[in-house]
Amino acid sequence: MRVTNSSLKRSTVLILSLIVLVSNTVWGQDKPFKTTQDWIIGKNYYATFLLLTDSSLTKELTQTKAISDILSARHSRLDQAIDCTTVDCLVQAFKWSSPEMEGISSAFAKAFETNQALQALVSSKLIPSKTYGLQKELTAKDYLLKAIEQDLNAMNYVIDVYAGAKKPNYPRIDSISFDISKKSYLTLLKDVRQDVLKDIRTDHDRFFETMLLVVRLLEVNERWDAAQLEPLVELENKKAFEQIAKTDFKKYPYSLLLTLGAGPGQYDQAISPGGMLRCRQAARSYFDGLAPFIVVSGGRVHPFKTPYIEAIEMKKYLITVMQVPEEAILIDPHARHTTTNLRNTSRIMINYGFPSDKFAIINSAVSHIDAVEKMADRCIKELGYVPYSLGKRISDVIIEFQPRYESLTIDPDEPLDP
Repeated sequence: MRVTNSSLKRSTVLILSLIVLVSNTVWGQDKPFKTTQDWIIGKNYYATFLLLTDSSLTKELTQTKAISDILSARHSRLDQAIDCTTVDCLVQAFKWSSPEMEGISSAFAKAFETNQALQALVSSKLIPSKTYGLQKELTAKDYLLKAIEQDLNAMNYVIDVYAGAKKPNYPRIDSISFDISKKSYLTLLKDVRQDVLKDIRTDHDRFFETMLLVVRLLEVNERWDAAQLEPLVELENKKAFEQIAKTDFKKYPYSLLLTLGAGPGQYDQAISPGGMLRCRQAARSYFDGLAPFIVVSGGRVHPFKTPYIEAIEMKKYLITVMQVPEEAILIDPHARHTTTNLRNTSRIMINYGFPSDKFAIINSAVSHIDAVEKMADRCIKELGYVPYSLGKRISDVIIEFQPRYESLTIDPDEPLDP
């Protein structure tokens, strides 16, 4: 086939839109995501991301008649959506249908029986990542199907919320950015559709149509929060991360001190009074020698569409006001709730190499620590698991905890912090 300059340019655009390399470690520091979009995809849809980075396997899978027929029909529906006159029409064109999802799952189940490359991907990357939970009694095939089905449903969830204006779990902070009753909004959705279709150049690219629609929807809603400040170990967490390997943890009773965020109540307020006081408590504990590191946890949450990231503002306060050295401060700039403050810090402890035999401590207001003590049921409800184990409450404002590997599990209905 003759390769023209035009086809080379189109290929480059698609590569920039879709393809990067990935390592075995999902949440850790070794994963070479290269763009903001890579982080969004990898954090939310890791199984799909693995297929995205293995073009030969993806081609092989999508060339089977079962998957090819599904993708062809799904692409035609999106192509014909140019004639949609309502938001709902476009939303349905964007989403995977139930029969399509069932067909994809069945086709993957059949392919897994004989496809050695797919088997290797599952055993060497997907299962060890723990991003779809601990394997436990699941077979490798069942773990794969769980992951694929979760990805497809999670994509539909984003489309419902950030195209169709369905209420998310926390409407006051996570809702759509647009008035969907306006004519201009219908035009915007059609522009999103057109943009994605321009990136679909081959039949096997069609497997990623819905995923790209989701990424574009999050982008136009200014909701790429899951990728903000990444890669942390090369940016905001670099100094502290490098210090971990040099630290003699035996000199400290605890490995780190987690300080929970307290969102501002006003749009132009960078850090709340509660956040200041929690930082003071953390600095006091740090200088008392309780732990060699402080984690400040909190994303861009309160109030709605605030420009401020709680963890960044708390880090600034610790350094400039409390004189805590930067190499002692780690940030989690993504958590949006107390449950994910603990989950994300557990991920940091696992991936950054903190000693597994030491407790960490949580520092916050008395009422907040009271809530943490009773939070297991909320974790089960919102996350599906408890990402930590609690120890003793050593004071009215401090309680012990240890991370659990369940914390690595993706939360499929929280795309801003999965």
